[in-house]
Amino acid sequence: MLNIRQNLHKIAELSNQEYKTAEFVIDFLQKCNPTSIHQNIGNTGIIAIWENENFDVKENKTVAFRAELDALPIPEPNSFEYKSEHQGVSHKCGHDGHMTILLGVAEYLKNNFDRTNQKNNKRIILLFQPAEETGEGALQMLNDKKMQKLNLKIDYFFALHNIPSYKKNLIVCRENTFAAASKGITIEFEGKTSHAAEPQNGNNPALALSELTTFLYFLSENLTKEKQNKDFVLVTVVDAILGETSRKSFDNIAFGVSPAKARIGATLRSYLDEDLELLSKKTEQKAQELADKYDLKLKISYSEKFAATTNTKKSVELIQKTAKKLGLNYQDKEKPFSWSEDFGQFTQHFEGAMFGLGSGTDTPELHHSNYDFPDEITQTGINIFVSLIEDIE
Repeated sequence: MLNIRQNLHKIAELSNQEYKTAEFVIDFLQKCNPTSIHQNIGNTGIIAIWENENFDVKENKTVAFRAELDALPIPEPNSFEYKSEHQGVSHKCGHDGHMTILLGVAEYLKNNFDRTNQKNNKRIILLFQPAEETGEGALQMLNDKKMQKLNLKIDYFFALHNIPSYKKNLIVCRENTFAAASKGITIEFEGKTSHAAEPQNGNNPALALSELTTFLYFLSENLTKEKQNKDFVLVTVVDAILGETSRKSFDNIAFGVSPAKARIGATLRSYLDEDLELLSKKTEQKAQELADKYDLKLKISYSEKFAATTNTKKSVELIQKTAKKLGLNYQDKEKPFSWSEDFGQFTQHFEGAMFGLGSGTDTPELHHSNYDFPDEITQTGINIFVSLIEDIE
């Protein structure tokens, strides 16, 4: 499986541009004798199905597993032979490793599906989603008529994510919220330009931008003090521009102009979907208040929306049982992870769970330019998924 992972690493592609990656995955899957392969779902998404002729959706279980196709817009400084061939794009979240694990499961099914089904007749689904990093891919697939037409009744849906700073092969999981909900909000103010020597003849949104930036900086702290939220909330200001918001360089400053436009971008994050809506509501209300106060036009938009990834009790118990069976250490995480995962869209529709697979205390953090998926944990991932296939009745 090492060569597979390194080949996937080489052809890293951005969200919704995973054409070579999808082609590689499909070529491999075709050699593993699935009952059917469904392509181009939600853009580049893939669904491979193994089932017997006598499979009965009402009587028998369907177990699904997910991996992600996309990489990140991060240049790769590594000099190893399998370095990304696409400049400025690389697998810095380990999706190449996650795909390799699922392809390892496909290889297992090629040789063992009939034997496994002698005990319990199950349908197995391997799903490869696009655009996880932007929070778009899961919904793209769920909303695609091609997937809806398959009418998949999934009884258990599992996914894993490698977790740096945890010991290799440690299984990390918890019931209820596993990873936070989040979304990006962009707020744009527009007034009126004037000469910088005559600012009174225009309407500069600088004060609105300043006040909103300060408001957002302290929003999560103030909500917590006032006990308006039910659990963890966080707002991170990630972008703030005064002046022509389409400019691509900090060097292009028009010193002779009092600007009309301002833009601020922030990531809203919470453990609970309802708290995320609270953050949105408070932010929108403040933006409207400032627009009215300073007589500015207002535009608000959202992007990269991630639902909270929630794990069901039954699915978590199956993961715990599997870890014990395989002799793996298991850690019940006290608090959810603060990062977000697109798998949350699937767990809103199906019984399921995501778990963490420790990738090493000395492994660089996810999205770090020096990160590289540790191949030593690949077989553990395969073993857990295979064991779940074998044991679910």
